[in-house]
Amino acid sequence: MSDDLLDKIKENNTPSVTDEVTLALRGVTEKRASTIANMIDEARSKGLDDGFARAAIYHYGAANGSDMAQSMQDSNNMLEFSQSFTSGLEAKVYEMELIKATEDEFQVHFHYCPYVNKWLQQNRTVDEMANLCDICMEGDKALATAFSDLEFELGNTLAKGGRVCEITYRKSSY
Repeated sequence: MSDDLLDKIKENNTPSVTDEVTLALRGVTEKRASTIANMIDEARSKGLDDGFARAAIYHYGAANGSDMAQSMQDSNNMLEFSQSFTSGLEAKVYEMELIKATEDEFQVHFHYCPYVNKWLQQNRTVDEMANLCDICMEGDKALATAFSDLEFELGNTLAKGGRVCEITYRKSSY
């Protein structure tokens, strides 16, 4: 079963955007993925759990959210939030597809993940990739804390065998 799931992960995490800049940025991102995984391995070898990594990535995401909120004209505007989230080079790195952008909800799909690509190269197991993905998604979850009434929802992910990574932010009052 895990071999079938691993094959599915490899098949689903196939890039279609391959220009020079995107490939270079993916290379940098893959180094982050490798560093995170290796730090967790080293901590585990010393008897520590992965809580430190979750906390560190959460703090990183909260700081990114604060920077994002400060850069916006109206940090309560979900349409502006969606534009900020999907603009720039990261949209190409992750091959983002805007699914929904309304005043109350923003959904985006990632069709490629350089983290998953690096973990596959490291011969990580399906369970390891799922756990590493959960840890890394703490940053996206924490991003929402910089906004007054924003909630984060993670759907299926490439690391768990999904066709895409499904990310949703919505107003708490929605």
